[in-house]
Amino acid sequence: MEAVALVNENIFRICTEYKGIFTTIYIIKTDEGVMIFDTASYECDIEEVLVPFLREKGIAASDVKGIFISHKHRDHAGGLPYLVKHYPDAVIYSASPVVAEEYAQYQVVYPEEGRTILSVLVPVAIPGHTADSCALLDTRTKTLITGDCFQVYGIFGQGDWACNITFIPEHLSAIEKVRGMDIEEIYTAHDYHPIGYCFIGKDCISKALDGCVEPLLNIKKMILTNPEMSDEEIRELYNKNGSLPTVSLGVVRAVRNAAAEGKI
Repeated sequence: MEAVALVNENIFRICTEYKGIFTTIYIIKTDEGVMIFDTASYECDIEEVLVPFLREKGIAASDVKGIFISHKHRDHAGGLPYLVKHYPDAVIYSASPVVAEEYAQYQVVYPEEGRTILSVLVPVAIPGHTADSCALLDTRTKTLITGDCFQVYGIFGQGDWACNITFIPEHLSAIEKVRGMDIEEIYTAHDYHPIGYCFIGKDCISKALDGCVEPLLNIKKMILTNPEMSDEEIRELYNKNGSLPTVSLGVVRAVRNAAAEGKI
């Protein structure tokens, strides 16, 4: 995976390693300043990769107007305490109450859906992976930067990262919301099976959104077909398919609860 790549004339993506996979920081340039989307995982990601890249591109500290946190997980917000030391005046946008509490000495703003940031960027709430998961739409090119919002079939790596969705009804509702939006490109944080990290064009986006639902429906079918099986046994049954990323017990439990309530 290329460490730094150009998405378009306004957006860069920077990949850093995390537990045998990669995670991604996006740099979004606007006429009003720069937005940093996610902060990777470690101090070295900030000090050795992100900050030197911004300096190389001539982006001064005063140019960085915002830091957008897609959700409060280590591989997305782990670099935040080191990043704010360089850009203390940047507004932190996060739907996580934990971020708001931990960074109360800075300006933390809830990314209200539909409210434009820096004239061209619009937050889009997409819960499912976490309750606070949020994406950012660049209205200039209809590009949606999503972090972990869309898992598809999950990530191959050192862990159970298959369709890591535990807020099932909320996620299904968000998927339908995004289907109705005018979006041309979607970029994610990781390399999701089987589509990868970018969904380009409406046909590919539709396929990716279908792919986000399919593994959850497959787990539901396994549960209904095997009513005598425990959640752990359903998990083992799903994971026997070696061609797919492995699923966690929490996802099986979430699907079972949603199915029992008629919400999937």
